[in-house]
Amino acid sequence: MAETLFAYTITDQYYSQGTAGAIKGDRSATTPAAFTTDIDKVEPLNGDPAVFNFFDTNNQSRLVLRQYTYSPTAEPYKIINPFASSWMPSIVLPEPSWSNVANLHAVATTGRWLYATGYDLARIARIDMQSGYTESTSYQFPTAWPSISLPSTAECHGEGLVVVGNFLYALFTVNPSGGYSEYSNSIVVKLNITPSTGALTYVSHLEVGKNAFTLELFNNKLYVCALGGMQNAGSANADTRLDIIDLATFTKTSVSTISSIGGDFRDVTIRDANNAYIFVGHYDASFANMVGGVYRTSVANIPSPSAWTKVATINSPGYLWGLYAETNRLWFIKGTPVEIFAPLPTAAATPAKNFTAAQMGSFGASANLNSATIIAPNPTMASDVAFKAAVAKSFAAHAVLAQQARQAAEALKGAAEAAAGEEKN
Repeated sequence: MAETLFAYTITDQYYSQGTAGAIKGDRSATTPAAFTTDIDKVEPLNGDPAVFNFFDTNNQSRLVLRQYTYSPTAEPYKIINPFASSWMPSIVLPEPSWSNVANLHAVATTGRWLYATGYDLARIARIDMQSGYTESTSYQFPTAWPSISLPSTAECHGEGLVVVGNFLYALFTVNPSGGYSEYSNSIVVKLNITPSTGALTYVSHLEVGKNAFTLELFNNKLYVCALGGMQNAGSANADTRLDIIDLATFTKTSVSTISSIGGDFRDVTIRDANNAYIFVGHYDASFANMVGGVYRTSVANIPSPSAWTKVATINSPGYLWGLYAETNRLWFIKGTPVEIFAPLPTAAATPAKNFTAAQMGSFGASANLNSATIIAPNPTMASDVAFKAAVAKSFAAHAVLAQQARQAAEALKGAAEAAAGEEKN
């Protein structure tokens, strides 16, 4: 039976307007040959929309759609049933507004409580899903937790959230002097959840790599990819790393790349003990192409990059990148195209299905994929639910990296044009 498997937002070439759409297919299919797009499910949207998957208070899979306004005041959020034939109107009316969330980057839920964090304000908002998705309180990073000490000049950004049992783990990046040219270590905060009130209480925190943006959960461990600093043109960061946090002890092990695997750690997805996929890459000198590869390994060999096997070589344009492994396929967000490998690749492979920008919306071949999320099934729709931590993977943190790479490419282009003009004069 065809159902919504993947949701996305796409914009025109100039990021002036956008729409939301879906990829649909049979979740149990061994091949994605019959998968199709369902475009323009929500329109019109502004030039920076994004979607996030979560389970609501009734354990039903839902989407929240945000439209970033590049200001502290966000547009109201749309709550969507991704399996409905029509996504509009929002299933929660009036559409909720969350004043302590700007540029939403992650949501996570437990019981009646939804937690949301945004890139701009570095706060965690507590949302009551049983009361019209109203915001009941918020927690400011790092000042809500005095045990975390940062310079007064630091600017911080909310990047990721995951619920495991009665704990919320939150990832924040830190620019110690503001701006984006310098990064210090990112921080994962462990918070205890009081189920009756949703209140968060500080437990501990860990420093992880610079400019970190993933919280991949597998077997009671979190896998945190960090670029190691700002994105570079033509080279990787020396400080890029993958931190593995053991939640039983709340300690970490760090993995570095090796010379034969050049690039920054950009994503990790784990299906089972034998199938872990890691995307490593960096932009070329003009920020035009991503250069790198997707590697497969076992979970046991993640700390040993020399034992990894390359399954895809990347030298492609685009700005949004990410991986997600399911039982019988690997999703690869490859700049703007979405590629699906089936079955899970164990050696160099070509995708079984490819969705282009033109196929995902009404903006033509020059459109830009702006956000994406895997859609978790409702519990009644699948007996083997492989989605962890009660929320499917979203690639929102990758969207900021995409925005920064686009800006860097535009700056390089402008500098080259200015230089050419001076030579003519």
